[in-house]
Amino acid sequence: MVGISTASLAGLIAVLSIPTILKVLIYTKQSGTPCTAFKRYFETLLHTRAWYMQDTTVKGSDWFRSLNVVRWKHMISSRRSSRDGSGGILQRDMAYTQFGFVGYALIEPEYLGLTNTPKEREGLNHFWRVIGYMLGISDRLNICRKTEAETTQLCRRLQTEVFAKYFKELPPNFMHMSEVMLDGFWVIDMTLKPDVIFAITYRLNGLTYHKPLSTWSWLNLKYSELIHTLLGTSIVGPVLRMYFKHLIAFQYWMVRNWPIIAWIRYGREKSKINLYPKLK
Repeated sequence: MVGISTASLAGLIAVLSIPTILKVLIYTKQSGTPCTAFKRYFETLLHTRAWYMQDTTVKGSDWFRSLNVVRWKHMISSRRSSRDGSGGILQRDMAYTQFGFVGYALIEPEYLGLTNTPKEREGLNHFWRVIGYMLGISDRLNICRKTEAETTQLCRRLQTEVFAKYFKELPPNFMHMSEVMLDGFWVIDMTLKPDVIFAITYRLNGLTYHKPLSTWSWLNLKYSELIHTLLGTSIVGPVLRMYFKHLIAFQYWMVRNWPIIAWIRYGREKSKINLYPKLK
């Protein structure tokens, strides 16, 4: 869970570097302040967790409910954005977002501390191929191909030819939206340091983060890299994975049921989330 969470968080930041995606996100006005970012991205985390954890074989499970809500939100946002001249959600951008969730896990498993067996890689590829299909990505643009090897090769191309290129010349408002997003995430995990997450994201794109890190941020980065390294070992790894599995589950439960930090920062009413709204 730690490796996948790190890959997904870096992926969310990477996706913001795509100008067309950033433009739609700014238009929706649902992630431009720390409060709205907290609600939007915590809902994203909960939906993603439902995809990983809920039963895909039971009709009406949270897996199906979550996918229906995400499809509905994409449709509404795309329709409004197109109507007002900001452009809708493109299939290409959906594929880029799909990379944000799975790409780094496939191309940088050692750095993320993933156990990385062939069976698990094929399973992860198949899982996100199905998710992409269920969210409406065409088979032609679905970045998860029929085999993991083909998907990994495609992800490496996207890493170098798309994301690394945009990170070398970031679009306007990228830093603001990224920093606001991480500010919102701080309510969920108060150990997060924006410079550390940026450094990891740059590293996952094969680039160097040139902003000098403070001593505390540098120590935080090295601690994070050490934990990921240990997670991938055969002796210490299983123990750490079990520990972090329960720690992350507890964090999600606390923020879902008792978001005390969010209440203090934003107030109870503004902190409320509606994970499964009534679809119209």
